[in-house]
Amino acid sequence: MDNNRIIELLARKQANEATPRELEELKELMTSFPDAQYFDEVVSEIWAQREDMPGMNEEELDAFYQSHELKFRKELGFKTPEAGFDVTQSPIDQHIPIQKKLNSWFKTNYNLLGVACGIFIIAMASFFFLKNNAKEFDTQVFSGKGTRKKILLPDGTLVWLNAESSLSYDSHLDEEKQRLVYLVGEAFFDVSHRRNRPFVVRTKELSVKVLGTAFNVKAYAKEKGTEATLLRGSIELSMNNQPAQKIVLKPSEKFATATQQKNNLNKKVNQQKNILPDLIIEHIVPVRIAGSEYIEETSWKDNMLVFQNESLEDLKPRLERWFNIHIELGATIPKGYRFTGVLKNENIKEALTAMQLIKPFHFKLKADDVIIY
Repeated sequence: MDNNRIIELLARKQANEATPRELEELKELMTSFPDAQYFDEVVSEIWAQREDMPGMNEEELDAFYQSHELKFRKELGFKTPEAGFDVTQSPIDQHIPIQKKLNSWFKTNYNLLGVACGIFIIAMASFFFLKNNAKEFDTQVFSGKGTRKKILLPDGTLVWLNAESSLSYDSHLDEEKQRLVYLVGEAFFDVSHRRNRPFVVRTKELSVKVLGTAFNVKAYAKEKGTEATLLRGSIELSMNNQPAQKIVLKPSEKFATATQQKNNLNKKVNQQKNILPDLIIEHIVPVRIAGSEYIEETSWKDNMLVFQNESLEDLKPRLERWFNIHIELGATIPKGYRFTGVLKNENIKEALTAMQLIKPFHFKLKADDVIIY
């Protein structure tokens, strides 16, 4: 896979400079290599935050570049670009100080990334990663839209990684006193027990600490709020902005921020309690469909998409990740439409056709785009 070409095309698309032929080429590359969806997410994040760049000083540029350039070039598989400075050289081997080269490069390529966008993505991705995660990791696993992965960590922990998610960890995880991983998206963990060596999952908002247990964490970057669902054992939670406040979950309990809970106001829950003004714990209620019961929060790891009393607006990001498509909702869809169901081996056409039996609507399919009206 030519990562340089994919990222160049993604950058040109963001800048509205891509030709129709380039857009078609990009679509073909993204279809052929689903894992490249991660690059799309990185480019989108960088583009959204590019206004912050002028505020970075030379020391910040130097620090994040020198710390992460080599690692990200290796992980993302970049080749040396044809323009800009040579990323294969170390700062010691270069005659011009790294700060000056970075500043000059950013000034030159700030609006037009062009062929040198590979360096821009490496540097900015490193900065974005560094801002959200103080520890460096030498291993990262990505699961693109429409894909789910099962991972065996060095300590024996099993991880199911949901679509459009990434997990970062150290290859020497089993040798560390604290087994730390960093999650963006959603994952189910079956943690291998290690006495006095806690396993910690960190997200942008939340930290989960365990010794050995099975639980699910949901923390998508594009969705507000975070969830943690415990199946067995016990976990200790803390919000990153309130580290002194510890929350212990018991089996069959789910923790959610109030922001995340707002999306589920129409769902039936029991034993719900507010532990803090913006934090909620509730008991897991199985979804009963056609005589069978499903745990909505964790069924995805068994390749089943379960939803209960959800609007199309709430379902949209889940369906997009599950089927690797883009959905456009027409203004004529009643907001009162709500759906309960389970999808196992259906494609998007079969899924929408089945949902039409619950509420009437129309849809059109075009390549990877769906219009619901």
